Amino acid sequence: MIDILASSANILTEAGFTTGRVSINGREALVFEDAIVLGFLFTYEDPLELIESWDKDASRAVADHQFGLRHAAQKAWNAYVVLLAAGDTTYANSVVLTAIEEDLVGTRKIARAGIGDHADLGAALLPLLPLQTAPKLEAVDIVAEIRQRATELQPRAIDAFLSTAEETVVIQVLEEAP
Repeated sequence: MIDILASSANILTEAGFTTGRVSINGREALVFEDAIVLGFLFTYEDPLELIESWDKDASRAVADHQFGLRHAAQKAWNAYVVLLAAGDTTYANSVVLTAIEEDLVGTRKIARAGIGDHADLGAALLPLLPLQTAPKLEAVDIVAEIRQRATELQPRAIDAFLSTAEETVVIQVLEEAP
């Protein structure tokens, strides 16, 4: 089990956010901000606690920081409340989490459960993180790859397939092969 709050701070800081810990409604939370986005991140032990507490936590966060949000001007349009729960969720709870995310009153919301490791956390925070590029793969020698994988065929049949021969010639060679 990971410390979701501390790990979130690390991920967001690496992505260029300024982060800080605050207490909201007696719950430790994370505030984060970059040039475009600002928000609050709350963690919960399980999805039920998240579902029961998110509204009052989000409302208190906005109320406590209303002057800062007003001062943020355009950035306030990109204000987020991130709600993360460690425990696994049921189908019914995931429907509720989706409904929470669709509630755009006051702030945008990200509500996720089942955060058990850094991969889960990274996936949950992905909407806040900069675009990531796909890894660059080295070129593959496709002819060598085909020869290596086609071990069930006779070498003559592989040669015919890889040549510029007509389809009928390739079929004839395949039919002749034992």
